[in-house]
Amino acid sequence: MKKTKNTKRLANMLLKNYVLSYFGITVFVLIFLVTTLLVALALYININRLDINDAAKIMKDNYKEIDTTEIEKLNGFLEIVDSSHKVIYRKGNNPLNTTQYTPRMYYEMYEIFNNETKQMQALVGYDKLEKKYVFSTAYNKDKDFLLVIAVPEKEYFRSLVYERKLTPKNYLLVVIALNILMFIVFFLIVSRITSKNLTKPLKLLTKGAREISKGNYDARIELKSKNEFGELRDAFNNMAEKIAVERTLKEKAEENRKNLILDISHDLKNPLSSILGYSEYILKDSNLSQEEIIKYIETIRQNSERANKLIMDLFEFSKLESSEFKLNLVKQDICEFLRELIAVYIPQFEDKNIDYEFDIPEESAFIEFEAKNLDRALSNLIINSIKYNSQNTKVIIKTYVADNFLQIIIDDNGIGIPKSMQEHIFNPFVRVDASRNSESGGTGLGLAISKEIIEKHRGTIELQSDTDKGCKFIVKLPIN
Repeated sequence: MKKTKNTKRLANMLLKNYVLSYFGITVFVLIFLVTTLLVALALYININRLDINDAAKIMKDNYKEIDTTEIEKLNGFLEIVDSSHKVIYRKGNNPLNTTQYTPRMYYEMYEIFNNETKQMQALVGYDKLEKKYVFSTAYNKDKDFLLVIAVPEKEYFRSLVYERKLTPKNYLLVVIALNILMFIVFFLIVSRITSKNLTKPLKLLTKGAREISKGNYDARIELKSKNEFGELRDAFNNMAEKIAVERTLKEKAEENRKNLILDISHDLKNPLSSILGYSEYILKDSNLSQEEIIKYIETIRQNSERANKLIMDLFEFSKLESSEFKLNLVKQDICEFLRELIAVYIPQFEDKNIDYEFDIPEESAFIEFEAKNLDRALSNLIINSIKYNSQNTKVIIKTYVADNFLQIIIDDNGIGIPKSMQEHIFNPFVRVDASRNSESGGTGLGLAISKEIIEKHRGTIELQSDTDKGCKFIVKLPIN
C-alpha cells in the first residue's frame, strides 16, 4: 500500500489536540479571570461616586443648584468661599463651622488642592478632629468663588463599595466553583472532539467488517483520513476488493467447471455411443459380411481415437492448470527451435496449397523455455492455420525482439474469427462454429492448452482477428 508523504500520524493528531487543549485552557482561564475581575468591579466598586469628591465636575455658576445629596449622606459638606475668604454658602455638616478663612489659608488651599495634595487638614485645623477628611476644591473664574467639598475618609471609601448580600468571600467561592464547572465543560468538549476522531473511524471500520462477515463483499469504508486510520481504511478496502475478486473468480471457476463437465460429457457421448452401438450391432447380427464387420470395426477405432484424443487433451490441460505443474526451463536458441518446428509442417502447407512465408533471424537468440511444451503450444496455432483455412491462404510466421520480449507472430489471411469470440477463444471447449464437435472441429482444448503453456513460460498470447480478415496470433516470451 502506497503511503502519502504528508501522512498525518495518529500520535501527531493527539499531540496537536493536547497542545491546543493546553493553550485553550490557558486562554480560557485568563479570560475567566479578567471577566471575574471586571464583574467584581462592577458588583462592588461604585465608580460613579468618584464624582462626589471631584469639585470641578459638579461645579455650577449657581452654586445653589449643586446637588449635595450624596455628600450629605456621607456626613460631608460643601462650602462656597468668596474672594474675601468668607464662607458664603454651606451644605452639610462642617464640624468646625468655619466662616472665615485667612488670605493665606485661602490661596494655599486653592494651590494645594489643584496640585492634588491632601494637606487641607493641617491648614484649617482638621487634624484636631477624630475623623480624617478627603477634600476637593475648584475655582470658578467667572463668578470668583472657591468650591470646597469635604467627605470623611472612611465614609468616602465605604461609598466606593456597593453593599451586596453576597460577600466577597462567598463571591470568591462562587467564582472558584464556576471556574471548576467551566473547566470541566471545556475539558469534556475537548475530550469529545478527541474521542470523536477515534470512535468515528472505529465505528466505520466495525460496520464495514460486519458487512463483510455478512457476505457483502462490495462494502467499502468511506473515511477521509490521512493517519493510521486512513492506512487501515485502504487496507480494509483492498482486502474487500480482493475478496470480491476472489469470490468472482471462484464463481467463475465453478461455472467453468460445470461447463467443462457438460462439454466433456457432450464430446465423449457421441464417440462412446458410436462405439457401443456398432459393437452391439456386430455381436447381435451374425449375418454380417466380413467387409461390413471391418467397416464397423474401423468406425469403432476412429471413435476410440477421438475419445482418446479428447481424454489426453483434457488430461494435458488439467495437468497444466495444476499449481504443482512446473516447466523444465532450459536456456537455448529459440530461433533454431522455431526453424526445426516450422520445417515439420512445410509438407502440410504444400499439400493444402497454402502459401507460406517465414522470417526467422539467422543469429541466435537465447531464452529459457521447455521445447516439448512450447512445441505443443505453437503447433496448435500452426495446425489451426492449416486445418481451418482453404487453399491459397497465406501464412506468415516471423519472430523479432522488442522491449525485452521475443515476439512470435503467426499470421494468416484466412476465414478469421469474429471479434465477439476473441475474448473467449482461449477458454476450454470454445469453438468458432458452435456446430463443430470433436469429430469436425477438434477437441476445443487446443488454444486453451497453448495459452496455459505460454503463460507457464511467463509469456502472453494475443489474438487480432475478424471474420474473413484472417487471424494474427502474437506470442510474447520474456528474454530475461
